Parts: sequence; C-alpha cells; structure tokens
Amino acid sequence: MRSYIWKGKYLWTICSILLTLSSSLRAQYPGYNLLFDDTLLNSVYIQMNSDSLEEMYSNFNSGKEYHATFIYQYTDGSDTVYDTGIRLRGNTSLSSAKKSFKISFNSYVEGRRYRDVKKLNLIGNHNDPTMCREMIYLWLYNQMGEPVRRGSFVKVFINGNYYGLYTNLEEYDEIFLKDRFGENSGNLYKCLWGGNMQYLGTNQSSYYNKYELSTNEVANDYSDLIHFLDVLNNTPIADLPCTIEKIFNVDNFLKIYALDISSGHWDSYAFNQNNYYIYHNQLTGKFEFLSYDCDNTYGVDWFGVNWTNKNIYTWNESGRPLVERLLQIPEYRDRFSYYIRTLSTGIMDADFLFPHIDSMRNLIADAAADDMYRTYDYGYTYDDFWNGFDENNIDDHTPFGIKPFLTNRISNNLLQAEVAPYIPVITHFGNDPFDPQPGSIVTLQARFFDDTGIEMPQLHYSYDNTTFYTADMYDDGVHNDLAFHDGIYAVNVEAPDETGDLFFYYTASDPDGNSVQDPICDSYVLHVGYSPPALVINECMARNDSTIADDHNEYDDWIEIYNAGDLAINLDDYFLSDEKDNPDKFHLPKQMLAPDQYLMIWLDDQKEQGIYHAGFKLDGDGEHIAIYASAPYHFAVVDSFTFIEQTPDISTGRLPNGTGPVVILPGPTPGYNNEEYAVPGPPLDEENILTLLGNPAKDVISLQLQLSAVADFHADLYAISGQRISGMDEKSLPQGVYNIEIDAAHLQRGIYLLDYTIDTFHGHFQLCFM
Repeated sequence: MRSYIWKGKYLWTICSILLTLSSSLRAQYPGYNLLFDDTLLNSVYIQMNSDSLEEMYSNFNSGKEYHATFIYQYTDGSDTVYDTGIRLRGNTSLSSAKKSFKISFNSYVEGRRYRDVKKLNLIGNHNDPTMCREMIYLWLYNQMGEPVRRGSFVKVFINGNYYGLYTNLEEYDEIFLKDRFGENSGNLYKCLWGGNMQYLGTNQSSYYNKYELSTNEVANDYSDLIHFLDVLNNTPIADLPCTIEKIFNVDNFLKIYALDISSGHWDSYAFNQNNYYIYHNQLTGKFEFLSYDCDNTYGVDWFGVNWTNKNIYTWNESGRPLVERLLQIPEYRDRFSYYIRTLSTGIMDADFLFPHIDSMRNLIADAAADDMYRTYDYGYTYDDFWNGFDENNIDDHTPFGIKPFLTNRISNNLLQAEVAPYIPVITHFGNDPFDPQPGSIVTLQARFFDDTGIEMPQLHYSYDNTTFYTADMYDDGVHNDLAFHDGIYAVNVEAPDETGDLFFYYTASDPDGNSVQDPICDSYVLHVGYSPPALVINECMARNDSTIADDHNEYDDWIEIYNAGDLAINLDDYFLSDEKDNPDKFHLPKQMLAPDQYLMIWLDDQKEQGIYHAGFKLDGDGEHIAIYASAPYHFAVVDSFTFIEQTPDISTGRLPNGTGPVVILPGPTPGYNNEEYAVPGPPLDEENILTLLGNPAKDVISLQLQLSAVADFHADLYAISGQRISGMDEKSLPQGVYNIEIDAAHLQRGIYLLDYTIDTFHGHFQLCFM
C-alpha cells in the first residue's frame, strides 16, 4: 500500500512531481528551451531605428509596435531574427524610467516562431531593488506542480547600449496552452482590475471591462465564463462542491492561493482583484486558474499592510467569492490549511529555499551592478540590490527584505493554519488508448494522494450509468500505472461492445477513516468508438490568384465544407487543422450547417477578419487537412482530405460531389456542387479541336475551332457562381477552321467558365479576366 508520510522538510519537492501530474488530464510539458534556462544569464540585443526608439519612449501610452531586429546571444553563439516587433508593455510601469518590452516574432512574418515561441515579455522590475521577486515566485509555483511558466534573466541592449537586467517571461498564449493542457481551443481570459469573479447577469457586455479574451477573440463568446460565475456565486453552499468541481480545478486554486499568501502576492485575485488568467480546458471541461505578474511579493507593499502576519483566513478583501465561498466548505478549508502548512515546512523552508535565492543573486549580481536604469525610478544603489535580499526597509514600499519576509510569514503560517484531517484527493489522470474502440481493453488511470496513506483505491464502472461494477486499482508499475509507487493507480476494463459510453468514478480512503469519491457527484464519461457525421471537406484551393475574393476583397486560400447527410450539424463541435498533432488549430464557427449546405472557410492566417477566417494557410505544394471532433471525443477524425501540388486557380475536390475521391476538378465551384462543371470524357473525334487563344483575357474572348466534319457547336459563358453571362446560339458548321470572338469588355475581373458543346462532346475552359 502506498504511504505518504511527511517525515522530511523537503518531501514537498518529491511530491511536487505527483502534483504536477494532477494539474490537468493528459497534460503536456515543455522540453528544454535555451530561452528559459534560469541557470544562465544570456543577452538580448535589439536594433531599431533611433527615431522609432525615441518615439516609443516619448509616446509610451500609445501601444504602438515598431520594427526591429532581435539578436539572442548565448554561450555557444547567437541567433538573429529580422523583422521583429517591439513595443512597451505594462500598465503603471509604462511611465517608469526603466521600461518593460513585448517582443513579437510574428508581427511582420505571419506564423513565425523563434525557438517555438511567438512572443517574449522583457520585464524591467523597476520597483523591486532585488529584481528577483517574480522569478522566486515562479520557481515556487513551478515546484508546486502548477502549469509550468518559464522565465530567465537576460541582459538587454538596444542599439548597442545596455538597458539593464530583465526577466524574460513566457507568454500565456495558444502555444503555452497546448504544451500544458494538451489542447488550446478553449477560452483564455486575462482578468483585468475589478475581475473579482462576481456574477453580473447574463449580458455578456457586462464582463468586457473586467475579463479580456486572449483566445477566440473573434467569436467573443463569454457564455462559459458567465456559467462558471453563476455556479460559483448562486449555488447553495451545500450543493457547491458537486457543481463547482465539474467546471473548476478547485485543488489547484487552493494551492495557488496558499502560495499567494505565503509569498505576500497581494496584487492578485484575492486582494487587488487583478493579475490572473483563467483557462477553460476543453479536455477536462474545467477552468484552470493561472498566476500572473507576481513582482509585488516578498515584502513589497503599497498599502501599509504587514503582509507577514495578516491572518490567512481573512487575508482576502471582501467580495472575492472564489475565496469566500470555497473556504466555507470544510473539506476545502482543511485542504487549504494543509497546503499552507506543507508549503511552510517544505519548499519554502529557509534551509531549502534560501540557497536557491542566493544562487539567483549571485547569477545576476554583476549585471545588476552595471544596470544604471535600475537606479532611475527609486534611486536604488548597488547596496540596495545586494541588501534587499537580507535586510528590511530598503525604501518606503519594501519594508521587508525577501528573507526576513519569508521568515516571518512562514512562522505566522504555522501559528495560524489549523491542523485538520486531510481528506484524500483523487484526480482522473487519463485513459489508454486515448480513443478506445468498442470491445477493446481500456486502462483507466487516476492519481491518489493523502498525507497518511491511501487505502482501497477502486474504480467503479458502468455501461448504462445504472449498474456499476467495482475493480481494485494498483500502483505497482505492472498494471499500466506508470512507475512503481508514483501515486498513479490504474486498472484495465473492457469497453462496451458497441459504440457508446463508459461511465466511471473512483473511491479511496485513508488510515484515519476519511473517504472520498471522484467525481464527488455523478460520473466521468468516456466516449467509446465514434460515429462521425456526414461532414466533409468537399473542395479546396491553395493557390487562389483570382478565382474568388473573400469579404475583405483578398484572394486567399479556401476550403469548402459540405453537409452530405440528412441532419443539420452544429459546427461548434468541430475543428479544422492541417497538423495531425494539433487537431484543434481552428474552431469552426458556432452555427448549424443544414443538409446539402456548403460553407466556405478562408485559410489566410487572418483570424481577426472574422469567424470564417482560420489562423493558418494551406501549402500550394500539397498537404493533408482534416476535420476533427471536439475534445470529449478525443479529436477523432471526422473527414480528411489530401491534395497534391496545385496549379493557380485550379481547385481539388470530391467527385462525385461529397462522396467521391479527391481529384483535380475541371473547374472551381466554391459553395456549389462539384459536378456542375464535370467533363463527361474525351471527344469521340480527336480532330475536332477548340483552342482558347490568350488567357488571361481582357476585352475579347478569342477561340479557334477546327472541325474535321460537319458538327453542331454551342458555347455559354458562366460566372464562377454558376450564373450564365452570355454565349452564342447553337450553329451547324461545315468542316473547317473558325475564329470566334465573344465580347468580354463588360466583365469584371475574376474567373469565369466557358462551357461548349461539339455535337455530343461537352467541354469547358476556365478563363481569367484582368
């Protein structure tokens, strides 16, 4: 039996690995990246027009971005990234002498990344004499097993001049979400000042000035946030655990709140109603709480509050329902108390934490000494930098040095935190395979944790959500449970024989007689097998030079989606992507697609242009694209479409329409049936030849017709939409060569189709008018 006993003061460090595993279902974790190696002090060089630099500093509130070259210098060499964007970042820090910067690698080159990131945040830490507080907070945050946010120290030079020591922080964006949660299709909200999580009614606009969407901005749908806040604020306390745990990662928030108190992070949700993100994880269906902007910590104060002894149970300001309501629930209050105590005796203990703080100071000391910008806002000397770690009263807003603050705060934590029974915590970890098929064997995995030990870990499963079977779970390393005694338990069960659902929940107890069920109400549901709707990619064009313009009069890549079935399909349940390992790249619009209805999506990497514009482009040399189901169905493939190298303005599509193989179409039919312009076959008489003279055309369509015998000839000119524009009546022509002209001076620029018939042979030309 697995036993967790807190015998050593550093056991938290060992268990943080397990806590990390619990943070989200099948979460991904970033590998090594030189940009964020916090054991190194590398350099960033910015080269930009001197007038632009002066303007950026003079108009610091403008938010304007400027053209620059970015150079990253490290021990073994350097990288240069041209055409990079730079702007000032921050709120109150915008008016400081030592500015902070946002670097954007994709502002002038669409989709570009540098070392797998799109943006960097260079933080000046102008009001922190040690310039270390945020990095200390993040180090502890990551040690606790929260979704890792990476950062490092760098020296920043602009146009050859040293601008000082900076913290280089990773951006919260789609890349971060994908790496940490395994998907990035949900709503990420940046919570602005006043974002106290109170319910403001159903009008979405009431939330705009407090919560800012950082993903899915075009859809601009706040309904998931409103539902969460409705549940949080309006559910009776007795019912709240059942409802809140379905939609919010309560355990992670309690750990973050314990860290905020222990580090004096008042510029956050609980006190200043500010500086945090929440993300709606689509794999779990739960919101995740993410810390942000953590420099006002470890003794920084602007309110005359002694943050070292403020009571942990009344630490928050009033009107913070996420704290006030959760801590009314005895189990959550006990767990919060436990996290306060274990933080205080574990990774925040002086013998463990202070050497790490000293290593930070030693790493950056020389760079700090040379940083003259550090002195401009508050007159900090180098002695202030060095002493700010160990001594109090460096200036009015840093009444405590980092180590004295921690010593006092941890002492008061242990005096204030209640000693209460700890009820085991269970978190569903995942299933293998990820997308089980009917009749297969499925491994279900969960993380079990308790302070004294885990007893009787069991899975309860059902095929109808009524009759449940029980199976013991194991942590022995031989039941697909990952490593021996790592806290991850597993058991194998048989999936339903047919496409359907597997319902399940977990139970366990501890030696103190405390028992728990997860989820505490209802069951988890695992969808087995998948019956995709008749939703197909029917046509695509990756080289649209002049065929059809979008709603911004731009000729961009496009695909046509078609409902080939008999029932309307809600597109909000599906995604489009050209990367198999990134299936949720583009969330299809929130609308119904009726049977036999078509929808065009512009693949132009300009999602800001509207809900029908995807954030990526197609490769005209050929690639694979697919429609994927949503996260609860494990992003199962609904339909896929592979095309080879395309000729400009020639599309690829399915023949027969909606069901056939992917072929080069005889003419593009965006929004229409692909069979409309299909060619029946080659001419019966190879000597009957119609030649198009000059394409593109401008004023006149010139044709040459060669007949080997008497034949009937007829021609019609169509717009790409299928509307007939003009043509010539059918004529019976003797053998010979004929020059035919059709007036086109009145036609608008674009693609047209010329259909013709020579006796029984039907053919066409695709025409481009300039």
